Amino acid sequence: MPAIPMTDVMVLSLFDIVGIMTKWLIYIGVASSLGGFLMIVMNVRSIIRQQQIDSSTGAGIDDLPGYMRKGAMIGILAVAMNFFIQVGSFAETGLSGMWDPMMTEILWQSSVGGSVSWRITGFVLVLVTTFMPVNRTGPARNSALGLLLMATLCLAYSFTLIGHSADMDDLGKWLVALHVVAIGAWIGSLIPLWTMCGRLEARSLKGVMDLFGKQAIFIVAVVVITGLILLSLLFQSPGEFIDTGYGRAILTKLFIISAILAIAALHKFSLVPNLDDNASESGSLVVKLSSKPKQGEANSVGILKRSIGVEILIAALILTTTAVLSSVLGPQSLA
Repeated sequence: MPAIPMTDVMVLSLFDIVGIMTKWLIYIGVASSLGGFLMIVMNVRSIIRQQQIDSSTGAGIDDLPGYMRKGAMIGILAVAMNFFIQVGSFAETGLSGMWDPMMTEILWQSSVGGSVSWRITGFVLVLVTTFMPVNRTGPARNSALGLLLMATLCLAYSFTLIGHSADMDDLGKWLVALHVVAIGAWIGSLIPLWTMCGRLEARSLKGVMDLFGKQAIFIVAVVVITGLILLSLLFQSPGEFIDTGYGRAILTKLFIISAILAIAALHKFSLVPNLDDNASESGSLVVKLSSKPKQGEANSVGILKRSIGVEILIAALILTTTAVLSSVLGPQSLA
C-alpha cells in the first residue's frame, strides 16, 4: 500500500484497514518470538551462574515454547494475509484483485516479496525451536539458541526491506532493525512476566523481575538511542512534528512510549523493591518458578500484575500506532 505523505484528513480504504490490522498481528508475532527468546536467554544465563541447578525443569517457565509457538503461527498467517491485501490494493479491482496473478508475481519479485520470505523463514525457525529442549544443557540447547538467533536476524532484516526503511541509507536500515529487536523483545516479555505474577510468591517474583530489570536497562537504552537517531534522519526540521500528519502521529507515539517508560520505572524503583526485600538476586529462574504463591501475600504481587497489565495495553497501543505510521503515513523527507 502506498504511503500517504502529508494529508491531514485520511480516508482509509478496506485494504488500508485490514492491512493495518494484519501488520499489527505481524508485530504481535515478532514481539512474542523475540520476547520469548529474551526470557529463554535470561533463564540460560541464570542456569550458567548456578550450575548445580537441574535445568531440566526449565519447562516450568510459563510454557515459553507454547507462547512463542502461538506468536509464530499468528505471524505466519498475518504475513500471508498482509501480502495478499497488498496485492489487492495495488490491483485496484476490488477483493478479487487479491488473487490477481500478475500483480502477485510483481509484488513477490519486489522487496515486498523479499520481506515476506524473510519473515516466514524467521517464524518457521521459531516454530522449529519450540519443539526443541531449550531448557536442557548441551548441544540441543545451543542449537535451539542458534536457531532463535537466526530467526531474530531474519525477522529484523525483513523490516529493512519495506516501508520507510526501504528509502533510507544503510545506517537507517540497521538502526531500524536494532530498534525492532529491542522493542520487540521488551514488549514480548510482558505477557510471560504478567503470567508469572499469577503463580509466584512475592519473593520468587522479585528475583525474576530483578533479573529482567537488569536486561531492561540495556534494552530501553537501545530503544531510546536508536529511536532518537531515526527521528533525526526522518525529520528535516522540528516544525514537521507539528505541521505534518506524520509528525503529529510520531508525537502521539512518543507520548505513549513515555507512558510505558514511566510504568517501567515505577516497576523498577517502587513496585519490585516492595515485593520482598529478602528475595534472592541470583539463581535460575526455574528455581524461582518452583515456588508457589502463598495465601495472604498477594497484595504487592497483585499491584505489580495490574501494572504490567496496563503496560501490556499501552504496548498494544504503541504497536497500533506503529502499524498506522508504517502503512498510511510517511515522513516529508521520504515523500
